[in-house]
Amino acid sequence: MKRRRFLLWLTAGPLAVLFAILAVAHQHLAITERVGSEVLVVEGWMEPHHLRLVPHWIDSLQYRKVYTTGTIRPFAYYLKAGEVIDVRLQQPLKGEVRIRVGGLPGAGFRLLSGSDTLMQHALTATPDRYITVAGDAVTDLRIESWNSGSIDQQENNLFIQSFRMGEENMHFLADTVIVQHADSTFSPGARTYAHKCELDLKEIGVQVPIVPVPAYGKPDSRSWANASYFGVKAKADGLPSCDVITVGVHARRTRELFRRACPPGMRIGVISLDDPACPRKGWWKSWIGWVLMLKEIFGSSEPIAVDLTR
Repeated sequence: MKRRRFLLWLTAGPLAVLFAILAVAHQHLAITERVGSEVLVVEGWMEPHHLRLVPHWIDSLQYRKVYTTGTIRPFAYYLKAGEVIDVRLQQPLKGEVRIRVGGLPGAGFRLLSGSDTLMQHALTATPDRYITVAGDAVTDLRIESWNSGSIDQQENNLFIQSFRMGEENMHFLADTVIVQHADSTFSPGARTYAHKCELDLKEIGVQVPIVPVPAYGKPDSRSWANASYFGVKAKADGLPSCDVITVGVHARRTRELFRRACPPGMRIGVISLDDPACPRKGWWKSWIGWVLMLKEIFGSSEPIAVDLTR
């Protein structure tokens, strides 16, 4: 009987501690503590519905400059009929080329290298994978979007879900990515979440200057990479302070990493946007809420690991 009671307490004790931690974890992690800066840093990995909230914060709090951060993103683009993406590779490469793409009725694409057509296909609404082999080393690849029917030229004709050579995301292999529009104008492709965030914020009406701060390579921690690259930029620009806007329970870890990456004496604030996937009340009712919460609880040691390795 005593042994059973001992085992019960042995189990109940840690569980009680765990539940006590979980009870206050959300409000501890999802913090908003601004420092009154005129500079806002936007984490570019945020979902579109979160980015649409950013202009309100910029206007209401009168930020005068925005920086966007982010690592290399998947090769994902919408193209209208007649538009083209040109990819210039960092070095000549050959091997299997794979693209996953879908489109409107009548939509199709053509993949070229120089004047050579590597493949051409009509598309279905559901993205399918198409494969070819570049037998000779290529330095550039070109995706052309076309439609055999009559469609609104302002409507997206096709969606490129991924584009790879071998197993490698083409954004890692590219030196430059350029989108040529049907009216013969050009715009840069968005190789990183920092660049994509810049384009998205301009599209939804942000008027203040926006500076992308991309983090290249394949970092073990994207959060630390974003903070590190911004820290270098902050030092170069002589920034005295900034607020970082992010999502939900990621806020505290974000602030601590930016504090470590930025120059000594620079003041770092943070803004946590409400996260419907992990709300303050009732986050425990969904599995994704548990995933996000536990990820941040275990990830809270990352700033300490940074301190130990610097």
